[in-house]
Amino acid sequence: MMEQDRESSKKGGYVFDGKKGASGYKSARSAAEVTRRKKERADPNVRVRISPDRAMIYLTFLLLGLGTMMVFSASYPSAQNDYGDPFHYIKKQATFVVIGTVVMIAVAMLPHQFYKKMSVLAYAFAFVCLVAVLFIGTREGVAQRWLYIPGTKFGFQPSEFMKPALAMMLGWYYDKYGDLARDRHGYKTSLIWGLIIPGAIVAVPCLVVLAEKHLSGAIILALIGYTAMLLGGSRPWLLTGCFAGAGGIAAGLYLLKNAYALKRITSYAGEGTVSDELWQTTQGLYAIGSGGLLGVGFGNSRQKYSYVSMAQNDFIFTIWCEEMGFIGALAVIAIFVIFIWRGYTIALKAPTVYSSVLVFGIMTKIAIQVFANISVVTNVIPNTGISLPFFSYGGSSLVILMAEMGMVFSVSKHSYLKRNDSKLPFVPPAALTANALPPETGASKRRAVAAKNETADKNAAGSAAAPERNHIVRPSGGGNPPKRAVRSIKDSGAQTRRPDSERW
Repeated sequence: MMEQDRESSKKGGYVFDGKKGASGYKSARSAAEVTRRKKERADPNVRVRISPDRAMIYLTFLLLGLGTMMVFSASYPSAQNDYGDPFHYIKKQATFVVIGTVVMIAVAMLPHQFYKKMSVLAYAFAFVCLVAVLFIGTREGVAQRWLYIPGTKFGFQPSEFMKPALAMMLGWYYDKYGDLARDRHGYKTSLIWGLIIPGAIVAVPCLVVLAEKHLSGAIILALIGYTAMLLGGSRPWLLTGCFAGAGGIAAGLYLLKNAYALKRITSYAGEGTVSDELWQTTQGLYAIGSGGLLGVGFGNSRQKYSYVSMAQNDFIFTIWCEEMGFIGALAVIAIFVIFIWRGYTIALKAPTVYSSVLVFGIMTKIAIQVFANISVVTNVIPNTGISLPFFSYGGSSLVILMAEMGMVFSVSKHSYLKRNDSKLPFVPPAALTANALPPETGASKRRAVAAKNETADKNAAGSAAAPERNHIVRPSGGGNPPKRAVRSIKDSGAQTRRPDSERW
């Protein structure tokens, strides 16, 4: 009979050693369970699943609303002139706002573990699209970066899709191989797993994007990779040196091979003419200066009338400054700063390495684009084609951006840490009766019961073996055990009772 009881208990994950009292049942995974419970007790915070971050939702829709409003204001002169319909651009943009919102909600409803499973596939798909652009892509100007679906007018830039896909891939990599990348005892191990392999994941798409003559896209991808690798645990100084050296060499070779890119640098240095290379930048500065402190009013910009070319795209911030003034410009910058800070906060509180790296990569991409766009239109850095998130006109880029925000919201549902106010001491699984006390029992009483059980267990260990019979766990004060603390096990007609494993 005793052997049957022991075997039946093993099937439930517990071993019955024949001793009286709660100490007679010991978990087969007691060491791991005790360690886990100790960590839970030591952690002052408890992770709680809630709805998506509300502050992030408000900021997202605020930026989206302001951007849509400015697309209409900046685009209607050129829309009237080119298409005879002042609402041409805003109707398309409003359509993509609706599509992007639906996509964002759908993405946010999925658990972030789903994106981890899809990371390798998303990266592979984005890379295939990047390579396809080199052969069947559409050239606009000197750059060949667009891929159109055959039979439709819908096109997208695979480099835009690669940005979140790269963050997903690096998050998956460091979640799986992070221990090897952070190995500080084996230099060779950390060099291979923390620099060479993830560096190749970043470098290969960057080189393909450079082949498409999209320098700004390659820079953003490289910075996303650098941030993710730094967060993942790669050696900081070695990582910084390698990225700086490799990036400098790649940028130098690109400028030497592409005269138009080098001309932008020399024009920025003072060799360009206002009527040619510096026309767009100069007119943008005129728009910013014309706004003054409070601006000329919404819709009253003068520079958007064929002075600032394609005012609804990369230079839309200059029209905002002209119409809303210096105060309005500071307000938008402040909103972006709070938005990015909130995103990084979600990343820092993310439940897993994957989700943390993913959100960091997405928010870094947005931060780089905001900084670079505003720096370009204010002539802080040379002119390059970088759009302003939520503001610049564009369908596919907006939908991808909203999908990225859906991923951030999905992670934010698990990023809330609630203060653990429990003052109870850690009680090992053996002291069942201490945990079986009513919830209103004070901490001092629980400590006393736990100490009493521990003493009884030590005394029982030195005493003779108990008779071979079925023992039922009972509280130290007598009486029947609590129903929630025991569970019946039937095996070969024998019946015994064991603690509920879910309580430990």
